[in-house]
Amino acid sequence: MKKKRIMLRLIFLFLFMAITLLLTACSIFPKEEQVIAPPLVEPAKVNYDVAEVEKGTIVKQLTGTATFSPHTSENLFYQQTGGRLEKVHVKESDIVKKGDTLIEVNSGNVKSEIQQLEIDYQKADLRVKQLEQQRADKYSIEIAKLDKRGLALSLSQLKDQLAASKIVAPMDGMVTFVTDKGIGENIEAFESIVRVADTANLQLLYSAINTSELEEIEIGMGVNVTINGEKMQGEVVQTPDDIPEDIAETDSDLYSRSLLIDVETESIDIEVGQSAEIAIVIAKKEETLIIPKNGLRTSGARNYVQILVDNTKREIDVGTGIISATEVEITKGLEEGDEVILK
Repeated sequence: MKKKRIMLRLIFLFLFMAITLLLTACSIFPKEEQVIAPPLVEPAKVNYDVAEVEKGTIVKQLTGTATFSPHTSENLFYQQTGGRLEKVHVKESDIVKKGDTLIEVNSGNVKSEIQQLEIDYQKADLRVKQLEQQRADKYSIEIAKLDKRGLALSLSQLKDQLAASKIVAPMDGMVTFVTDKGIGENIEAFESIVRVADTANLQLLYSAINTSELEEIEIGMGVNVTINGEKMQGEVVQTPDDIPEDIAETDSDLYSRSLLIDVETESIDIEVGQSAEIAIVIAKKEETLIIPKNGLRTSGARNYVQILVDNTKREIDVGTGIISATEVEITKGLEEGDEVILK
């Protein structure tokens, strides 16, 4: 019994000491700090470059710089055979007057032959007069007259041949081509050796970089023309689809991407090579929905836009109409005021 009491006291003492040590240890080590939950952070708002769908007028037009060029030109050539280039009096870009001698071709002995025939013709004329004065028989007089007429015909032909050896300007104008053959070289019959352009009647020539620019241009379309700040009206008179074959052959590359425009210039002085600004309205529509061109997106044959709704992107398929250099007409899919995200 006594041992049992001693055992209980020992157990009690042991428990007391253990609790005391535990409490002491808690007082020695620092208390663990309470972990605070991180604050909730709202996602950053994405800023998009947007444009509102607006109602207005859209215009598709071709604009550029055109230059004045001669309306017509004429190729000049030597009509005889066996001629040799003798003199060249002009060069390209020279301004000439009607009747000016441009080119001379060596006509050989034609001049001396003409002189001899003129003498023979005078003799024949005197012979006829002599026979008539002598009252010769009618047959002798008639033969003399026929001889005179034959000489006159030959003389006329030689004079025509001599005249043909000089190539003269058929009009006031500008030389646009001169043969590169040298003096003394042979000139073939009907070989073009000089070209003169009529500077009295000028047209505007517009040349595009790409032929696709002109696909929608048609003859008869009006043209807004600005020359030295002065505005006037013109009209398309030739497109790549309407080039005459003989003109196309002179410079097929140029005319396959060019327009010719008639414009009244009587009120101002115009020179060959002078420039003018042109604008041709291809299509126009009023009171229609319009977005910037960089708002339209494509994927194959699909046209679509991205719009912003409550700061969220949405894709919408759209129908398009006129497309200008900077804007697009929207025919379906959007409403006025919608915000389109730009590229």
